[in-house]
Amino acid sequence: MNYTTMKTQFLQFAVLLLALVGSVCACDEKNEPVEIPFTEYSLDGTLLCEWTNLDYDNKVIIINSNEELENYVNCMDGSNYPEVDFSKYTLLLARGKVAYQDQLEYASMQQLSAKKYVMKVYLRPSLAAAFAYWQMPIIIDKIADDSAIELIVAKEPKS
Repeated sequence: MNYTTMKTQFLQFAVLLLALVGSVCACDEKNEPVEIPFTEYSLDGTLLCEWTNLDYDNKVIIINSNEELENYVNCMDGSNYPEVDFSKYTLLLARGKVAYQDQLEYASMQQLSAKKYVMKVYLRPSLAAAFAYWQMPIIIDKIADDSAIELIVAKEPKS
């Protein structure tokens, strides 16, 4: 074997080894959560529309069409709810029940991986002891129906 052939084979082996090491290192890196911007969605501006068919089970419903949204909104006397462009956006409807009349303070949304998200809802504690139901609808860029969204409900001050 001549020197040039040996040198070429060594360089090919070195490149292959570096590529292998690089791919192994990339797998070990932890992906940091990415903050997802959102817009709050509200029925407050409508005259006779309200949320309906909600289980208040501390989960998030992924809504990707007007037909799906109609399952959760009831409007009387021809009133209309605010439109959502479902070709570009998804409406996430988080809902739950608390033992006190805690008020929604704010929410955050993070993407953990391609189809995995976490939504955090922060409630302002109240001393009024009575069951209260809450819902936090938000609009985000379009996501798949089979995405997994973990809901975390916390009672802590905004920092």
